[in-house]
Amino acid sequence: MRLLLATVLAVATLSSTAAAQPIKLRMATPAPDGTAWAREGHAFERDIAELTHGQVAMKWYLGGIAGSELTMLDRIRRDQLDGVASGGMLCQKLSPTMRALRIPGMFQTREESAYVTSRLKNALDAEFLKAGFVNLGEIGVGPDIVLSRAPIASMASLRQARLWIWDLDDVFRETLTSMGLTVVPRPLEAAGREYEEGAIDGFLAVPAAALAFQWSAETHYYTELRAGFLGGCVLIASRAYDQLPIAGQQAVKQSAARAIARLEEIGREQDDALLGTLFSKQGLVRVPVDSRFRAEFFAAAQAGRARFEAAHPELTVVIQRVLGLLADYRMIH
Repeated sequence: MRLLLATVLAVATLSSTAAAQPIKLRMATPAPDGTAWAREGHAFERDIAELTHGQVAMKWYLGGIAGSELTMLDRIRRDQLDGVASGGMLCQKLSPTMRALRIPGMFQTREESAYVTSRLKNALDAEFLKAGFVNLGEIGVGPDIVLSRAPIASMASLRQARLWIWDLDDVFRETLTSMGLTVVPRPLEAAGREYEEGAIDGFLAVPAAALAFQWSAETHYYTELRAGFLGGCVLIASRAYDQLPIAGQQAVKQSAARAIARLEEIGREQDDALLGTLFSKQGLVRVPVDSRFRAEFFAAAQAGRARFEAAHPELTVVIQRVLGLLADYRMIH
């Protein structure tokens, strides 16, 4: 009886100690520290800790410290990370539907992108789950604009400029190249150096990234062409999500929804401020996009989309569905 009692007490002590240890979720993102994205990541951490009473803890690895987004994927598969807030590249790697959303010339506003993406939610969730991830939500990162050393005010000058794009942005690269643009795919961390050394003439990037990585402080002009729209996602590996208690899973989803809603609001406000006055206050000169430039770009984008679809017939159904949803939105609004 003494031995049995001692065993029961030892097991109870071990169980209590184990219960006191929080489940840790290791998350990574290319977003630099000090940005709105990073601040919301930390708010996400605090929210989860509060909702789970400390049973679930989250730690963010910011600024690409965990490597590129594809390296982050490899680390997740090797159980070195549990999830990622992707700037879009990993989302496209894992989801064919996200690839279709990245084709240039599709969207002009956050509202268009959000409308179409929300109606593809079930397909996105299924594709991510098939790849081994729980989709905590999609994030609108922003419209692609041109920041350059010299003014770009025509399709001819756009095609002549050597413009940086994210090296992992395969759909964007393939389509822009077929449109006759000279894009220079490089990693995020190399972009600023490439510009300083004269290897590129500017950046094709979203306003928030231009601010976060200080490209807007180096360039002289910006052209609000809105060549495309970049969407991101927040993913957690199914194996990490499944180990959470039901209350922990609910807390993670609830906290993620809050963080994504805040980021959407912040992103919209930041785009409006940067494109409205802040870029100009930094010394950037706004280059107007006239009707001819816009018409030529979108005609080229439509032709580029047709070539991309012909080269990727597996995406035909989803591309046509995206176009149909977009037409619905524009008819309603």
